[in-house]
Amino acid sequence: MSFTEEEFLKIKAEKERMEEELRQASELQQSMVPNGYHTLDNLEVFGKLIPARQMGGDLYDYAIIDGKLYFCIGDVCGKGAPAAMLMAYAHAHLGELALRESNPASIIYALNKMASYNNVSCTFFTLFLGVLDLQTGHLQYCNAAHNPPYILSDRLTRLDCDPNLPVGPIEDAEFSLQETVLTPGSTIFLYTDGLTEAKAAGEEELGHKRAEEVLKECIAQRLNPEEIVNRLIETVHDFAKDVEQSDDLTMLAIRYTHS
Repeated sequence: MSFTEEEFLKIKAEKERMEEELRQASELQQSMVPNGYHTLDNLEVFGKLIPARQMGGDLYDYAIIDGKLYFCIGDVCGKGAPAAMLMAYAHAHLGELALRESNPASIIYALNKMASYNNVSCTFFTLFLGVLDLQTGHLQYCNAAHNPPYILSDRLTRLDCDPNLPVGPIEDAEFSLQETVLTPGSTIFLYTDGLTEAKAAGEEELGHKRAEEVLKECIAQRLNPEEIVNRLIETVHDFAKDVEQSDDLTMLAIRYTHS
């Protein structure tokens, strides 16, 4: 198939227009998540979202409301523009619900009602939502089929999480509330499966064991949240080498510093 010069220029202009729209959409998506290292009330927080494509389906966010830190991380099933649209929908409604409700399980239950309505394509996403009392360290949380976070203190542990369903496929799904207490100086580390499922040549995955070894090194070296996230990003890049990133990579580290 051959093109005239006029047809070629039209195709080239359309391609450049689409690339520019995707670039702008990617910038908008990145602007929706907090960027940079933040020292807040009794907290140090750092998060990073690295999409596999120009737009991705991961999300994270945090905000202080009435002396409590609301924070979340999520992963939409899929990639690209459709996943990014669902992520934006969830992100917007999470913020709205958090202003009216402090129970993480109730927030996810309400979000699931919205996401499952007329969901003929059975699209879904995993989500972890926590509410941390900044004076007491009391943490309430609900996990909708997401990867359980790690707690970095004097040792590495995984937060106990009930096997709830993801958000979206089943309208009347129930979501359990769980509770724990963060000790001063401890860090909660949240991530999407772009970390543990990062692939090297030969399709070998980084896996939980390697990630946990790095997190133990972070404890030994007393790294702060930004250093922890960046260390894991370096680990993924060193492991994958020249293999193209296949999934969105998102991490959020929160250190509770109240004494």
